[in-house]
Amino acid sequence: MIWLARVGVTLAAIFSLAMGLLFWADPMKAGAVLGLTSLNPLGTNSLRADLAAFFLVTFIACTLALLRGKAHWLYGSALVFGLAVFGRFIGIIVDGPPVGIAQPVIIELVLVAILIFGARQLSKPRV
Repeated sequence: MIWLARVGVTLAAIFSLAMGLLFWADPMKAGAVLGLTSLNPLGTNSLRADLAAFFLVTFIACTLALLRGKAHWLYGSALVFGLAVFGRFIGIIVDGPPVGIAQPVIIELVLVAILIFGARQLSKPRV
């Protein structure tokens, strides 16, 4: 099971690094992927700073879990993605379900599952 956790956490790390770097490099393109847009330069700066941080924290947590044995860091990232799902459900209740909402919800739920599974498996003592 530990190899499955390592593969899952590695995939979560790669995804998070790619999204974080995309938000740094081209926040408008990255924002468009998530259905976000900027109204002015401050909005573009916020996309670059805040959303890159959201993903890059997960990349760092995954890297620490895999390379330094700090599996407990994965719980924080799982919480962030879990809160994102919670926020999406609030949006669905308040505003109704937008077109395409299933894909980000599924991705975030899968990330939560991978990160919790990884935290539990990678924290087990090795025999």
